[in-house]
Amino acid sequence: MGIFYLPQDGVCGDFIPYYNERRGLFELYYLHDYRDIQGRGEGTDWRRITTEDMLHFEEEGEMISRSGPEGRDLFCYTGCVVIQEDVQHIFYTGHNYHLLEQGQRKEVVMHAVSPDGKQWNKLEHLTFAAPEGRDIERDDWRDPFVFYQEEENCWWMLLCTRKKSGPDRLRGATGLLKSKDLEHWEYCDSFWSPSNCWCPECPDLFRWGDYWYLVYSTFCEAEGFGTYYRMAESLEGPWRAPAYNTFDTRAFYAGKTAAKEDRRYIFGWNPTKTGDTDFGVWQWGGCLVAHELWQDENGELRVRMPEGIRKGLNAGRTVTFTPFLQYAEEKENILKVQAASGFGGAMSQNVLPETGMLEAEIRIGEGTHNAGFVLHTDGTGDEGYYLRLEAAHGKLEFERVKRIFEQVELERAARIEPGIWHRLEILFDKTAMTVYLDGRTALSARMYDYTGRNVMAFVSDGTAEFRNVRMYELR
Repeated sequence: MGIFYLPQDGVCGDFIPYYNERRGLFELYYLHDYRDIQGRGEGTDWRRITTEDMLHFEEEGEMISRSGPEGRDLFCYTGCVVIQEDVQHIFYTGHNYHLLEQGQRKEVVMHAVSPDGKQWNKLEHLTFAAPEGRDIERDDWRDPFVFYQEEENCWWMLLCTRKKSGPDRLRGATGLLKSKDLEHWEYCDSFWSPSNCWCPECPDLFRWGDYWYLVYSTFCEAEGFGTYYRMAESLEGPWRAPAYNTFDTRAFYAGKTAAKEDRRYIFGWNPTKTGDTDFGVWQWGGCLVAHELWQDENGELRVRMPEGIRKGLNAGRTVTFTPFLQYAEEKENILKVQAASGFGGAMSQNVLPETGMLEAEIRIGEGTHNAGFVLHTDGTGDEGYYLRLEAAHGKLEFERVKRIFEQVELERAARIEPGIWHRLEILFDKTAMTVYLDGRTALSARMYDYTGRNVMAFVSDGTAEFRNVRMYELR
């Protein structure tokens, strides 16, 4: 068992979460990719796992099967789950780029139903594509999200679309369709047209307290690759971007949410890299990452580790350090590392677990450049992965030592202040990692090249203190 779910025969793509009140379980549908075109052929299907605690998962197998190369849903892509009058509905994207060669659409919205949530029947006669004669393109028409709009007494569907006009890479829009019966859908117009990305993928919408939240993901345009959200006081908007409007790094994509009573979680995936190496290219699909959401005083969303993961860890053990570079001293369970000019560090006497957690509190001195941990470092401190807190710039950063590029690999804007204790919870599961800072900011990453090594507490140009440094493993 690991912390981040991964199927034994492939990888996870987008998750479609649904909390089933009758079962008392989160049902996590997901896009499954074998990554074995030669042996299994191309395409993705829908599978389902269930969980109560975001740590233990029950496999429930395939729910929506992919078609053959000539079918509309060779790739069964993202959608949603709706239950009405004891009938369960799945709306999903049928994608087949091969059909473009035949003059057909590559993407359509498809519909399947089930009386018990186990056996699903595709209603192929209800399949529909983007309408002609409207200001939307033909071939980006995916990721339906359906909910009942009580004020209008009808069903709404949000959809990933693109406008026909405007800068080519900034035409993305969230389309709006309406229906009285879940079968006949009318395209109305754009629900939200931000002019900032190719497509706002995987839309998700929910109300929590005084605010509506619109969640979406996008790739490599004005906002960068990641999962974002906007908030508004009504469905009419305006949909404003809060100061911290992402949930994680580039290593968390297609996040969608589900709630049990007043606790809401967001489910995305941490992508793998080609060649299983740090210098590989990010790939589509990987392992599950689940964050618990909570609302700050101003209504903005923060993330923290799900309680069920912490409960699945053992009592842990204290990490001890020895001085390594410049000044380091440990007194009364507080490790002080100091470097008036340059870099200073203390090396742990403990090896990081393959699966588990490193927890610590850090207090950064006034005027200090940065501080943090070097993970999986060798005995010389010359290799490993930097997890760096920069108070002056308000950033949490992650990068590999001896990178061939001249930029930080991953970073998050974060509230980091000198003179106060900040808490780090660093989850490891083989090559996957997720860091939580103060139970409000998350940073996910991959670590391929170095494993089974020590950790070094460090500071650059200043002083940092470390306390309650502990390592945990799964029970």
